[in-house]
Amino acid sequence: MGDAYTPTILMRHRRPLRGVMIDRQPWVCAREFARLVGHRHPERICRLMDADQVRVVHFQLASGQLEAVEVLSESGLYRALWRFSHPENRHLRRWLSQVALPALRDSEAGADQGPSRCLMVWDNQQVNLLEWQGELWIALRELPRFHRQAQPAPHEPCSWLARWWRGRFRARAAS
Repeated sequence: MGDAYTPTILMRHRRPLRGVMIDRQPWVCAREFARLVGHRHPERICRLMDADQVRVVHFQLASGQLEAVEVLSESGLYRALWRFSHPENRHLRRWLSQVALPALRDSEAGADQGPSRCLMVWDNQQVNLLEWQGELWIALRELPRFHRQAQPAPHEPCSWLARWWRGRFRARAAS
């Protein structure tokens, strides 16, 4: 029996996707990925892969038990997305390449190697953060998802960015 890996759990639409780093390459659970793609028969995804795109590893569960799991490599993920094309897969591909796979890579990186990505769960959604020099940073594109306001009053701008932008021009006009 090979080594047991402790998976990193990533969430997308309240569905888990367990992933591990093997030989500095990201691998994810094939069955869970098939659910994200919306495929009814997850075993078929593994059958279409080449031998270097799929393997069986053991995940260490929280209970201390081992679970044998088929995992897909990064190239296998993109091959499955191409093979089982669906309009939602474009968003899934972006999430994989911008959030999930970088988070897996950063989970293996040491703290002394500079900035690293981390995920924060807030109000049933995940927010991408960058941990750098002991502080957490959020990308501006993530901020509108993170900072939702209830219902703005009709005379108020919709976002903090619009209020800042208007305030900037008011200050220029006053001077």
